[in-house]
Amino acid sequence: PLRNALPSSQTRQGQFALNFVCGACLGGANSTLIYPVNVVKSYQQKQISSNRESLLKSCKKVLVERDYKVRKLYRGVQLNFTRALISWGIINATYETCMTIFYSQTVKNHYN
Repeated sequence: PLRNALPSSQTRQGQFALNFVCGACLGGANSTLIYPVNVVKSYQQKQISSNRESLLKSCKKVLVERDYKVRKLYRGVQLNFTRALISWGIINATYETCMTIFYSQTVKNHYN
């Protein structure tokens, strides 16, 4: 895992930064891999008619619009990647911090 490749930290701030980096990398990778699906979803959402197209039909239309080039499916991915880095980093670091605080309190209360 990525966490093992990074230097360990004994301070709360260091742990928070480590958790932020791990979450940011995970979120950036996930959102980049799934980005073409998000493009098709956005295409379907912008349709005004009440008769929605099938997912396959929407995929074909998006590919035609983008000249059948995978590279063009990733147009705009940089902004999405940056957003994912920040949001997933904050979410993961906050989650791990809360788990540390709540878990330590639960264990302390259980044994006292």
